[in-house]
Amino acid sequence: MDKNLRKTVAVSAIGNALEFYDFTICGVFIATISTIYFPSSNPTLSLFASFFAFSAAFWTRPFGAYVFGYIGDRFGRKKALTISVSLMGLPTFFIGVLPGYETIGTAAPIILILCRMLQGLCTGGEYNGAAIFALEHGTKKQSGFISGFISSSCVMGAITATLAGVVVFQPGMPAWAWRVPFLFGALVSLVGYYLRRSSQETPEYLQIKNTSKRQPILSLFKESKAPFLTGITMGGINGALSYTLFAFLNVYLSRYVDIPIKQGISLNMFGLGSFMLLCVVFGALSDYITPKRSILLSFGMIISFSWLSFYLLQIPQLYALILGQLLLGALVASFVGPCHAFLQKLFAANVRYTGVAMSFCIGMAITGGTTPMLLTYLIDTTGNLYMPAILLSAYAIISTIVVAASKSEQSQTVKKTEKVTVQTSKAA
Repeated sequence: MDKNLRKTVAVSAIGNALEFYDFTICGVFIATISTIYFPSSNPTLSLFASFFAFSAAFWTRPFGAYVFGYIGDRFGRKKALTISVSLMGLPTFFIGVLPGYETIGTAAPIILILCRMLQGLCTGGEYNGAAIFALEHGTKKQSGFISGFISSSCVMGAITATLAGVVVFQPGMPAWAWRVPFLFGALVSLVGYYLRRSSQETPEYLQIKNTSKRQPILSLFKESKAPFLTGITMGGINGALSYTLFAFLNVYLSRYVDIPIKQGISLNMFGLGSFMLLCVVFGALSDYITPKRSILLSFGMIISFSWLSFYLLQIPQLYALILGQLLLGALVASFVGPCHAFLQKLFAANVRYTGVAMSFCIGMAITGGTTPMLLTYLIDTTGNLYMPAILLSAYAIISTIVVAASKSEQSQTVKKTEKVTVQTSKAA
């Protein structure tokens, strides 16, 4: 990897990490937010209301993917990413200074939900866009490694947000201390803006910018139906896996295993650390066995070993809790690491930003925000602490069928679209 590519990948990763810090910090403080903005005599009702607010960010992710996908395909990847990271700081700042329910009544939860919706809109253009930006600067032989590195960068932001939670929950911290990480997140968005402004547009986009579609979404529905449906499936299982690890495990340990919330957040660092490191490993592995085979291998691992992770997490011993976190982090990384390398090949360059971002974010909207609520409901209703493993295995089985069945149709669609692109370019 040459110097310019290393710099480009680093800039993409740092910008992605900064944005995911802003996006994740709300999940870290979900228990605190539930009492301040959704007070209730019923703690379960209060928690569900806060999960509802957390999920609001996923409602607007597909719309954000459409907006920033359009900008990215029509006016450049760099412009779309610069705008998304700049806007992300605004809702994070407003959450940090927003008075609670006791001060301004129902306006407090309404404004909180609106802020989460704006965060979701920005993230809809960031996560996939950062990967597309980096991968279009690289080569096919490095696509898996770059995919894993960009995916791991979002965990850098999540880990920083989790560390902020560990600090805030220390004894003696004032009640308002949870607001400081939100205000810090607003400031770091300025750093992301500077990094994106100083980066260079991708060579691949510069080659096809004159053939970009006026309405990329129409071309997708006409020419790339199968890749679009596959992208939705990928986003769906990504949302279920990631937000079980990022957002639900703290609730799982504190609510069902009687682990104090501060200790639960600290233990979650092992899961996040495992995810962050192994994303790169599994991404690099896909460069040797192909991203598609790597994805199918991941589904097999999830079906086979997710139950073991939640068996270990039910044992109130430090060694078992750490092993359970490490294993779940590895299972999530096995899918997320090569995910972008796989998605990148589904769509032609002139509709790629819209195609990848929209399909992925629709899937994320379906499962990402709802998974913590659904798992809480299923466990409370059935009393079965293995429900997370059952749900993740079910998603993996469905995803295996979709990915395996759509293989040949995806390849034909991509070749057809690229042929049309070349013909259009020659005509111009």
